[in-house]
Amino acid sequence: MEVDNKKLIELIDKLKEEKSMEVQNQVISEVLKSRFLCPVILESAPKGGGKVDINKDTKIQFSVIKTNDGKNFLIAFTSDSEVHKWQKEKVQQSIIYTFEDYAMIATNNDNIEGFVIDPKGCNIAFTKDMIKEIKQNITREGVVEKDTQIEIGNPKDYPQELVNKLKDLFLNMQDVKKAYLQLMTKNDEIGYLIVIYADGKEKELFNTIASAAIPFLNGMPLNMVESDSELAKTVEEKFEPFYIKE
Repeated sequence: MEVDNKKLIELIDKLKEEKSMEVQNQVISEVLKSRFLCPVILESAPKGGGKVDINKDTKIQFSVIKTNDGKNFLIAFTSDSEVHKWQKEKVQQSIIYTFEDYAMIATNNDNIEGFVIDPKGCNIAFTKDMIKEIKQNITREGVVEKDTQIEIGNPKDYPQELVNKLKDLFLNMQDVKKAYLQLMTKNDEIGYLIVIYADGKEKELFNTIASAAIPFLNGMPLNMVESDSELAKTVEEKFEPFYIKE
């Protein structure tokens, strides 16, 4: 099972030498895009390793690291070599997980405090509070307060990867009829603005859209608004949608 996290390791090494907010944000952005090896024990796993088909009924036991104060952290390995540093002899199954997978498990489990990347390597921990802060800082429901100065335009550097991901997502969302992606400046803060038209069900879809978008934001904030808002009406009048359901 192979994953490629060379860019993430390079950025983490850079962060150790240059402890700046810019490099820290680059590390976080790369973590959001990365795929990790999560060591697990699977029910009926073959001896000596090998491929296992996982379904909703498969029982999964996660391997964890316990801190001195008794807190449990899941493990996120960037490569097979990092797995072998941690456990040289015993062969164990691994599942490929993303940041969002780890975030979901930690958020829904009182016994898990977060996850650690390469405990025998870079040894960087993401706690529940850090996970929550990262998600809150990147995505939010757009609310326009009185006297707020807002400018809306087209992104100069078009986020094609983000757009492609959203198009694929919306193909499986029957309620989404069309969608816009614009650049929004609110009180000098620049971020993306997504407007979707989903027959009044927009708010129900925000979390799913945010989860899909996060790995492709490159640290940019993401705002989403419902189709009946004044901001949405302005966008519809001035811009073309990037997605229209056929």
